[in-house]
Amino acid sequence: MHLTIGAMSANGGICGDVAQAAKHSKTVVLQTSAGTAFDALGIKYQTLDDIYNTALDFDNLLSAARERLAGDCVLFVTLGDMCSNRIACAAAEYVRAKGGSVTVLPHANAALCAAFAAGAADGTKGVSVFCASAFERAADTGVTVVINEINSRLAAGGLKLKLARQYGDEYSVFIADTRTMSGKNIPLFRLDAEPSYGYYTSVVLPPLPLEQKKRFTFSDLVDVMARLRSQNGCPWDKEQTHLSLKRYLIEESYEVLEAIDEGDPDALCDELGDVLLQVVFHSRIAQQQGCFDVSDVTTAICGKMISRHTHIFGGAMADTSAAVLKNWEHIKKIEKGQRTASDVIKDVPKSMPALMRGGKVQQKAANAGFDFENASKAVDKLKEEIDELLRCTDTQSLFDEAGDLLFSAVNVVRLYGIDPETALQKATDKFVERFCAVETIAEQKGIDLKSGDLKTLDELWESAKKRV
Repeated sequence: MHLTIGAMSANGGICGDVAQAAKHSKTVVLQTSAGTAFDALGIKYQTLDDIYNTALDFDNLLSAARERLAGDCVLFVTLGDMCSNRIACAAAEYVRAKGGSVTVLPHANAALCAAFAAGAADGTKGVSVFCASAFERAADTGVTVVINEINSRLAAGGLKLKLARQYGDEYSVFIADTRTMSGKNIPLFRLDAEPSYGYYTSVVLPPLPLEQKKRFTFSDLVDVMARLRSQNGCPWDKEQTHLSLKRYLIEESYEVLEAIDEGDPDALCDELGDVLLQVVFHSRIAQQQGCFDVSDVTTAICGKMISRHTHIFGGAMADTSAAVLKNWEHIKKIEKGQRTASDVIKDVPKSMPALMRGGKVQQKAANAGFDFENASKAVDKLKEEIDELLRCTDTQSLFDEAGDLLFSAVNVVRLYGIDPETALQKATDKFVERFCAVETIAEQKGIDLKSGDLKTLDELWESAKKRV
């Protein structure tokens, strides 16, 4: 059993090697009926058109095609690149499994053809081609990578170090001599151990399985989520909805903020990944519902960033941060069809944390000219709200005035140029530290906090303030 694989161009043209092989083959099978050149040569051939027309699905087509191509001295002529043709790859794998042999005729990508002939690689998942002198890293290790013109041992050594970071030293690669269409599989660490190198030396790296990757791309994350949400995926992941995931997005976002506050870059890197996972998770759910996919998400944000940075991607001028923000808000109003300041204020999400929403609403009102003259005026309003709270005699009034008091406090803080959410978080952190110190001091002195009087608790607090 022997299978020869060649290729014809999109218009049915064939090269001399394919024509010569056709004359010496018992059976010639064309992928499709674009066989003008074979008709002119007087060569009899079959096609796979009948299988294309009757196959129930692509798996059924592959099965029928590979059985037809598994014979004695068969030439299969693909349309286009033979090395990325799934039928050719499936047939070659089938023939080899049956103990037969496969020959691949020279094609545009000689190194890939040599690797394909040896059963070392194929291009069905995609192919990236590089020149060794310009190679830095493989953008996608999930496709076949071909690197040509490794012209010296020094170049091979440098290439080996770059590839090892992504593939690992032991990864099996195919080193090819494109003059002879031959080559062999070697571990990556031996890439610079060949007897000679030249323009004819290439290396072919098969797609790296997801489970073996050392570094991952955004596309890999999308693939991981697709697998988790697939029919045979993870039961928990498959059960999730946009609603069930809401709390995780909030939690992960706060963990990002904590990593920033603690100045921990490793934790920040990790937590940003968790937030990115939530974005991909929601996008995958939406894709399965037929709403949108992750490319729509990236398209939306890239389009937004370009349209709102007209001083970078257009002809607008903005030399300061204030000018940038002014342009941003102006463009945003146009995009959202907001005609009044009320439209802008109502657009602030109600789901925001209360302090953050209060500050944002106040800032939007201030942008429209509705604001205190200065922070001291806002302090006077805060005092007024405190007095009103003290005069309350029923629960509903207390509730209303408490809200007014907090809203006024946010105004004061905002006008002093301080973010109220961050300020309260810091104050809470400080209280936690000092309370822990109070508890430690109380234990050392044998004081029970629950039964201590106000004077005792105040003394403990003052002691704690000296520690933290």
